[in-house]
Amino acid sequence: MRSVIVATFGFAVALIVNCFTSIHSAAYANTPAISHVLDQQYLVLVIWGVIVPMIWGFNARWLPIFAGFQAPDGRALLAAHGFSVVGIVVVFLQWWGIASACLLLACLLSVHALRIWERPDHPPKLLHLHRSFVVFVQAAYIWLIASCLLFVFAVTSDRYGGIWGASRHALTVGFIAGMIFVIAPRILPAFCGMRILWSTRLMFWSLLLLHIGCAMRVIAEPLAYENIFVDAWRWLPVSAYLELGAITLFALNLGVTLLLPPAHLRARVSVL
Repeated sequence: MRSVIVATFGFAVALIVNCFTSIHSAAYANTPAISHVLDQQYLVLVIWGVIVPMIWGFNARWLPIFAGFQAPDGRALLAAHGFSVVGIVVVFLQWWGIASACLLLACLLSVHALRIWERPDHPPKLLHLHRSFVVFVQAAYIWLIASCLLFVFAVTSDRYGGIWGASRHALTVGFIAGMIFVIAPRILPAFCGMRILWSTRLMFWSLLLLHIGCAMRVIAEPLAYENIFVDAWRWLPVSAYLELGAITLFALNLGVTLLLPPAHLRARVSVL
C-alpha cells in the first residue's frame, strides 16, 4: 500500500505541475499548446509517477489472492518505485538515456517483485471469470517491458515520433488498459453488490481484441512514422477499430453486469 500512497502524492505533484505549466504557457508562450518536450516530460510524470505505481500497489495486494501468485517482494517493489522516481526526475533534466535505463530497471524489478512468471502458490480463483485471466495479466507485463525497451530505442533512434508513440501505446493500452480489462471484471461486480460477471466470453474477446489492436499499433507506428514501410499506415486505422471494439465489448459486459440484480437477489426470486 506504500506504492499506492506514494502514487497519490505523485498525483498531487502532477496537478501542481499541470497548473504551473498552464499558467506559464498562457502568460508567456506564443501558443496555447504546451511544448513537445514539456508534454513528453509531463506524460512520464503522470504515467510513471501516478498510474504505474498505483497498478503495482494494487497488483501486490490482489494478484496473490486472485491469480495465485507468490507473495510479493516488498523491498524489490519499493526499489522499482524508487528507480521510477529517479527516472521521472532525470526526464525533467532532459537526461533521456539515464531516464530510459532507470525506467527499464523499475519495470524489471516490478516483474520480479510481483512474481509474474514464477510458479504460483495456489490455483487462481477463476469462478465467474474466463480461464485466460492469468495469461492476460502476464501479457500486460509483457507490454510494460516492451514499452520500456522501445523507450530505450527511441532515445537513440527516433526521428519522427513513431518509436516514442509506439512506446506510449504499449504502456497506456497494452499495460494500463490491459490491466484494467483483466482486473475490472473480477473487482467491479464484487464491489457493486456482489454481482456476477454477465459473460466470461465477452471478457475474453474484449481482452483479445485489445491486445491484437495494440500489437498492430505498436508494430505499425514505427514502420509508418519513421518511413520504413509505407503500407504500415493502413494498419493504424484497423488497430483503432479493433481497440474500439474491445472497449465496446468491455463496456457492454460490465454495463449489463451492473444492470442485472445481484446473484443473491436472483436466487431469491427463483425460489419464490
